Amino acid sequence: MKLRRRIREWWTCRTKRCSYYQHYLAYGPKELEHEGYHAAERKCYEAQERVERWFKAHPRGLPPDHLVKYAEKWEARVRA
Repeated sequence: MKLRRRIREWWTCRTKRCSYYQHYLAYGPKELEHEGYHAAERKCYEAQERVERWFKAHPRGLPPDHLVKYAEKWEARVRA
């Protein structure tokens, strides 16, 4: 299954249909190269998941500032 996903991801990037070409470059000049963008995209996803897990564990409170700032940093890098 992982092989199929990797082939699909490779083909999506090869045909310039990935989020780097479709989203990132559409919103300004590039600051990250293709591979660096996808690495930052993964970091952004992980940071957003951490904030979501915090909300599930603490439904009535606000997440700590360090979690929010970390997620915002990666969101800004990938223009999310």
